[in-house]
Amino acid sequence: MRFLISVLTISVATLIVQGAAVQDASTPEERAQWVETTHKLESNPLDDSVNTEGERALKQVSDAHDIHVPLCPGLLSGFNGLKYIYAHVITRQYMLASTAFLIENPEKASDVDAMNLAAVESVLKTYSAILRQKPEAKSKTLDDLLKKQSQGKLKDFVQKQCH
Repeated sequence: MRFLISVLTISVATLIVQGAAVQDASTPEERAQWVETTHKLESNPLDDSVNTEGERALKQVSDAHDIHVPLCPGLLSGFNGLKYIYAHVITRQYMLASTAFLIENPEKASDVDAMNLAAVESVLKTYSAILRQKPEAKSKTLDDLLKKQSQGKLKDFVQKQCH
């Protein structure tokens, strides 16, 4: 009996290690799915099935060892610290949109300013979509970012947050 348990334990451990190795590198199909999910979330962030896709994509991105997304600590902590019912949706969108930018623009991988601006613009699309469905779901911080965007000041704001 001990032998059988030992063999099963080793077999399961081997499968887990093999499974983890397979997850180390993302596939082109996974990357395309992450981008597609990111854009779906911009227009329909409160849909349960799209949210499930978003959570799956975020987990896969964080598990992938072949993609590095240099998130801006100032923006990330700002979104993560929002006192807002949809703070997680907003933070997740910032992370996924940063990833999507790198996948869609590999030639701009070193342009973190462009990546962060694109990610914040994606966050604002997501926030606007939330407001279309739930007009009462306002955030002063995100409203201020929308105002900066409409005044043409968003790029400068993002750069100041990240440098």
